[in-house]
Amino acid sequence: MLHHIPKLMIVVAATLAFVGSAPTAAHDVTVGQAWSRASPKGAKVAAGYLAIENHGTAIDRLLSASSAAAAKVEIHRMSMQDGIMTMRPVEDGLAIPADQTVTLAPGGDHIMFVGLNAPFEEGQRIPVALRFERAGRIDVDFEVGPVGAKGPRLQIASNASQVAVAPPPKPAPAEEPFFTHICGTRVMADVTVMPGRHGPVEIVVKLEDGDEKPLSVDALSVTLSNLDKKIASVAAIAERLSSDTWKVRMTAATDGKWSLALGIDMGPGDRIDVAAPILIE
Repeated sequence: MLHHIPKLMIVVAATLAFVGSAPTAAHDVTVGQAWSRASPKGAKVAAGYLAIENHGTAIDRLLSASSAAAAKVEIHRMSMQDGIMTMRPVEDGLAIPADQTVTLAPGGDHIMFVGLNAPFEEGQRIPVALRFERAGRIDVDFEVGPVGAKGPRLQIASNASQVAVAPPPKPAPAEEPFFTHICGTRVMADVTVMPGRHGPVEIVVKLEDGDEKPLSVDALSVTLSNLDKKIASVAAIAERLSSDTWKVRMTAATDGKWSLALGIDMGPGDRIDVAAPILIE
């Protein structure tokens, strides 16, 4: 009977692949744990995360990505500059060193879906074509979890004979910032909430126009609200740090999912309002 066990395990793994993101391989590269979060109604942008393993002896590069779910898909790199989290598209490809795994995760490098055809919904699977310098094209489905998801629900081992639940994420350090990117038709904003826990917080907003160039505006207001816990909205006027960067100090009274709204005064009689959900620990 022992010689039948591997086949049984393979059948179980194949069945469970429908509730998780199974790895896809090409040449020496394996892609797995691809996931995203449900996006709010009206959202035009969403982030995607995944793990890329390079089993070869030479470096490879993730050059580009595309999906029918969005007008374009970009590879974004995160970096901290003068205490402000910034996000920029990767122009020369994302390096995947030989015999290493590169993980794209919240707060770090990620895939950005820009110009969504429709908001991402929990339980949906988003097909994406990844193009590598050496491995070529790899097709993968991104599993959409809830708005507050912190990782993929299930990890399927690449040899298809083992099934393991993904380990719970490590608790975020108390002072770790929360970062989000808000994308509108005329304005984009990189928003850093420091620290990412309830209590007094400092919110830094870096504004860009539709071409991702620094954007100078007349004034900026920030509003925090938490309808789930029946907390009244709190609004404050931001202080200008530079032509495109603003800062405001506020209080997030409790943990949970909040809504952060920006009121952007472009000029006399021209105001833009954008909002996005944020998670406070």
